[in-house]
Amino acid sequence: MDFTFKTIHEFHNYFNSEKICYEFLEIQRWGNTPVCPHCGSIKTPYKVKARGKFQDIPSYRCSERGCDLPFTVRTGSIFEGSKVELKKWFHAAYELSISKKSISSIELGIRIGVSQKTAWFINHRLRAMLAETNPALLTGDVEIDETYVGGKEANKHKSKRQPKGTTGAKGKAPMVGLLQRNGNMVLRAIDADKANGENIKPIVRQFVSPDAVLHTDGFGAYKDLHKEFAGHNIVYHDKGEYVRGKAHTNTIEGFWSIMKRGIIGTFHTVSPQHLQRYCDEFAHRYNTRELKPVQRFAEGIKNSGNKRLTYKELTSKK
Repeated sequence: MDFTFKTIHEFHNYFNSEKICYEFLEIQRWGNTPVCPHCGSIKTPYKVKARGKFQDIPSYRCSERGCDLPFTVRTGSIFEGSKVELKKWFHAAYELSISKKSISSIELGIRIGVSQKTAWFINHRLRAMLAETNPALLTGDVEIDETYVGGKEANKHKSKRQPKGTTGAKGKAPMVGLLQRNGNMVLRAIDADKANGENIKPIVRQFVSPDAVLHTDGFGAYKDLHKEFAGHNIVYHDKGEYVRGKAHTNTIEGFWSIMKRGIIGTFHTVSPQHLQRYCDEFAHRYNTRELKPVQRFAEGIKNSGNKRLTYKELTSKK
């Protein structure tokens, strides 16, 4: 399939039927051979007549005797169980790809023609699709920094304000970012009031190669990391130091600026319960920054086989 469209009008002309959307998703997810999502068999399945609203979409039944279950390319993907047409799902995914600072559920609902509640659910399922399940270890020069998401005390409802005299990030949602210079990044949300070495260091060990040189500020959570990695440069912001040779955290702080403007300007506020999904979206957008929007769209669709996110799972408080 040739991707040459540059506008949303050309996008709709390309994906002008459910059948074309299904065939495109098959290629992105399976290649040329359908794979049974129930048992994983690559044995050529039986073709069966589609049921429901769209009669011309590709539908199959597993040819393995021990399975013999029906499926389509939606089965076992983030699109499974949704009554929303695949054209609208693709439209939503493309809007997410071309938006530098994301898109709200209200705006998305207007653009694809669904309710705000449905658009909110679609947005989060797409973010689940963008989540990197097995990122490569970060190497070279790696900047690490933490930040906090939450409104100003003066803008909060009186019942939600922190007591007078409270300083720092009390009451805000923390997250930590690990960014390889000229490479990718990893974002992880942290439980409130737990942005400390006990919770941050395991994240650093999990995603950063021991051969990397770390660059951080003077936050105590990063203490003693030089014992586990090739190097650890610290810039002391509290002393007015921000750059010392190669030692700085300016790159990741620039990313925080973009992400926070996106949150404030697009969503206004985000729930700590769902913060990790917003982290996944913004990290994916950064890691695919060299791609054109249509390429970023295609890369996202390839990951649609990620675990299906149900509404119950999304709304349940852990």
